Amino acid sequence: MIGIFKENNINVKYIINTHEHEDHIGGNYQMKKAFPEAKIYSSYQSRVYAENPNHYMDYLMGGTRSKYLIKTLEEYMAVPGPNEDIRLVDETIYPGQVLEFSGHKFKVIDCCGHTEGSIGLVTDDGVFFISDLLVTKNSLDKFDFLFMHDYKGQMESLDRLRLIDFEIGVLGHSRRNYSKQEILEIANENHKALMRMIKAVLESLQDKASMDDIEQFITSKNKLPFDYLAYMIYRNALNAVVSYLMDEEVIEFIIEDNRLYYKLKD
Repeated sequence: MIGIFKENNINVKYIINTHEHEDHIGGNYQMKKAFPEAKIYSSYQSRVYAENPNHYMDYLMGGTRSKYLIKTLEEYMAVPGPNEDIRLVDETIYPGQVLEFSGHKFKVIDCCGHTEGSIGLVTDDGVFFISDLLVTKNSLDKFDFLFMHDYKGQMESLDRLRLIDFEIGVLGHSRRNYSKQEILEIANENHKALMRMIKAVLESLQDKASMDDIEQFITSKNKLPFDYLAYMIYRNALNAVVSYLMDEEVIEFIIEDNRLYYKLKD
């Protein structure tokens, strides 16, 4: 990306991090080195991870990151050396805020759910950068699982799309742009995927089940690829579903023989 900018004499002035995942913030360091005057913006919740990528790995682990995880993610995330004075985030931005760059306005939209600090941006000419709030139906057909931090927040963000004024939607992982009607149709498919996740978790709880039991049931049922990093990412998303079902008093936890299980509430 930096090579493309350089070849076309494009001087990057502003960078907005839509959320804190490594494939979206991992290049902040390289961009700052290439364009020292550029300013990087992040939401309040995302900033702690964008400024401290190691914290994101600790979040995945649920404790101190392992050397194996560092090695797995290091190709996506670069950080300044101990003697480098490079700021990975310059300013914090908030949903509802209107930014003005070079005579153009950008409204910050709350897109929480995928991560706690996820945001989108609507330009003054009606383009909505939605980031990773949505996954296309084609992707869901191949990989029926939604990565998220907050199940309820994800549903609310999907419902909020109808109220946002935009003409063109841009997704974080798609090669084409979409009309608002197409975006709403994709949102409907994502809502169905959320319902499938609820159904699958409940199916896994016909008897008591640990979190590992739930994860094994769903990854096997959906034929999802599985490795060390995938285990942690799936677990985080499924924790969001389990927390939602507990808050809604659909399921409850029990402890037997020093093990934590979940079960349908009586």
